[in-house]
Amino acid sequence: MTVKSENLSEKEGRQVRRIQVSGRGSYVVSIPKYWVEQMGLTKGGGVEFEQRGESLLLTPVVQTKLEAEQFRCAISIAPDATPDAVTRRIIALYLVGYSAIELNSKSGNFSASIRDCIRDVARHKLVGTELVNESSKSATLQVLLSFPQLLVPDAMRRMSSIMNAMRQDAVQALTSSDRELANQVLKIDDEVDRLSLYIIRQLKWAVLHPPLLERIGFTSSVECLGYRIITKSVERSADHAARVAQNSLLVQHALNATVLRSMNTLSQSVSKMMETALRALFMRDYQLAESVLTYREKISALESRLVEHLLKEKMPASDLSGLRLISESLRRIGEYATDIAEVVLNLTVQESIET
Repeated sequence: MTVKSENLSEKEGRQVRRIQVSGRGSYVVSIPKYWVEQMGLTKGGGVEFEQRGESLLLTPVVQTKLEAEQFRCAISIAPDATPDAVTRRIIALYLVGYSAIELNSKSGNFSASIRDCIRDVARHKLVGTELVNESSKSATLQVLLSFPQLLVPDAMRRMSSIMNAMRQDAVQALTSSDRELANQVLKIDDEVDRLSLYIIRQLKWAVLHPPLLERIGFTSSVECLGYRIITKSVERSADHAARVAQNSLLVQHALNATVLRSMNTLSQSVSKMMETALRALFMRDYQLAESVLTYREKISALESRLVEHLLKEKMPASDLSGLRLISESLRRIGEYATDIAEVVLNLTVQESIET
């Protein structure tokens, strides 16, 4: 059999291989070369057999030492590198899937600002990452969290819960003029970013290594694309919640009853949309996701009504500017809720088919 004909046959998805006897008590079945290469297997690699009824499931074993040994990298930091540039590079390597990142200084010693940024990345931006080695010339970041410890759906639930709490607290800080609560919301935003980066890292790994799909909580690669979009929507919603808190600090005067009532109505409607969209995601409920889309025009109307009330009031320019930005951020959160609902529709539409 030539390589060309073998590959064409193997790409069809089914192969019949005869069982051979090896030694006294072992049986051997050869695996098509195309499958071995596609799954990233090499000589000495492991495969796992699992009996499912009358079928045998063959799954490549993703060894823990694979991530620990082969997915290490070392980079050199230029003397003129800025802390922001170093941060972005470390995050990019984390997202690619490296489990150990070694940083070395080209100039001989890290500047104080670079050393501070490396510590900050490890402590506040990357889930499961520790600074395991540090000197004046080098530093090593190690990702200690393995795949089974935090499934992607569980990480998404945690991320969504934090985002919802941020939004509620931000509006509460505005309506009650609570500056301390507003500042607390701004601090929590980092936790959402950490979970977002963690989820993206896991999704990229699963796309490159299909056997990991089940280990991160999925059944198909289609879910990876959907969760990637939803992760961005939740992360951006948290950013807008933080903007609500930040802009509430610009409002120096208490809101009158009309504006307050209109603001609360918009906030509650947005809250219902987002919570319903996320519940539809976790319950895989097509009809529930469909119900979110019916709120789209209502949110725009509520924002327009709030703006009308703001323009009728005689208030300082700083207050008006801050409140306008807040109303826009709330509307944007509602739009991200519809984005999530649309993804859920795509993920669950086949389950809604009756025949």
